[in-house]
Amino acid sequence: MPRLVVRQYKHSDFPAVKKLFIEGCHEHAYSTFYHALRLPHTWLLMILGFLLPLVTVGSILLAILDVVVVLVVLWLCGRKFFYDIVTNCLAADLKDIPKYYLQREGYNYWVVESDGEFAGMVAALPSYLPGGEKNTELKRMFVVQSHRGKGIAKVLCRTVIEFARKKGCKAVILSTTTVQISATHLYRSVGFRCTHTSYMTGFTERLVRLQWIYFRYDVNNSK
Repeated sequence: MPRLVVRQYKHSDFPAVKKLFIEGCHEHAYSTFYHALRLPHTWLLMILGFLLPLVTVGSILLAILDVVVVLVVLWLCGRKFFYDIVTNCLAADLKDIPKYYLQREGYNYWVVESDGEFAGMVAALPSYLPGGEKNTELKRMFVVQSHRGKGIAKVLCRTVIEFARKKGCKAVILSTTTVQISATHLYRSVGFRCTHTSYMTGFTERLVRLQWIYFRYDVNNSK
């Protein structure tokens, strides 16, 4: 078994953190594309795109080109969403992690090392429901691909849960997308429950049927 060490973020971690964040988001873009390929309306568009030029002008080349155009549009839609996340986050909370996460009450940022190698990261920040309920939100959790399957993600989840317990929070909450299937399975295995889902409102996100899925872990009910 690898030796896992979870510690607070330090400035020298930034290159590895940035690299993992970018690679993780780009990986989700591929998942979105494959998700879009399974949608009924995607196949309808490709069939219509193939048959229309074939029937009207008798061009097999145009028919194939139309299908390629549909595939490229789907890829760009999924790519845009996650690439925008990278751009926005690197200009916001990840621009200065110590200032955003380590110098504010209720915030924190951890990295995990596996046998001395950088293997993953996770962040926590306070979240308050309209009624005043105090929660902790789990954010920015990524595990390096070569270190997956070692239980690292569960360790990071439990780190945030314990942090929330010490801060007197009622629950740990998080949001992810329905295309991140392995992540949703992980959260459920740790004890999170899905509270609700919602479709994204942007045009490109609607085209590929991207949904947010929200999870909650009740700290007071945990053992």
